[in-house]
Amino acid sequence: MKKEHESHLESIMKNFEQKLANSKDAQERRQTEEVAFNKEFKRVRTEVIRPAMKEMGTQLNARGHNSEISEVGDERSKRDAKITMSVTIGGGSKSAYAPENTVLISFSQTAHATISIHANAPIRNRSGFAGTRGNFAASEITTDLVEKKLLEVLAEVFSPVS
Repeated sequence: MKKEHESHLESIMKNFEQKLANSKDAQERRQTEEVAFNKEFKRVRTEVIRPAMKEMGTQLNARGHNSEISEVGDERSKRDAKITMSVTIGGGSKSAYAPENTVLISFSQTAHATISIHANAPIRNRSGFAGTRGNFAASEITTDLVEKKLLEVLAEVFSPVS
């Protein structure tokens, strides 16, 4: 091989090896960040979201409604980790557990190291609503924020039909 071609090949290989090393470093950094975020989301779920949901649920239960808190996602399926408050509205003429009487409010981990809040409420005599209620960094999830988001949804659910 000509010296010139050998030198060119050497240059190509060095560039490739450097990009490969950078890629591996970036991947390791992403994995480290993901592990840290998974731990933080678990902490926020346990220390902030669940207690706020539980307190709100206690108030709703005292008024004749049913609330339950469920969590999905374990150590193996962190990407799908989510905590959901399900509120079944009491006092309706239909079956108490009919889908149109159930409101779901979820806090879920997203792939972008944020926590998304979703609500789903097919409400009788209305078109219902479903969708994202915001995306937040774990550091932004406070008891006050959780309570405000729950109240926003519940205000829509319990407001009189006009």
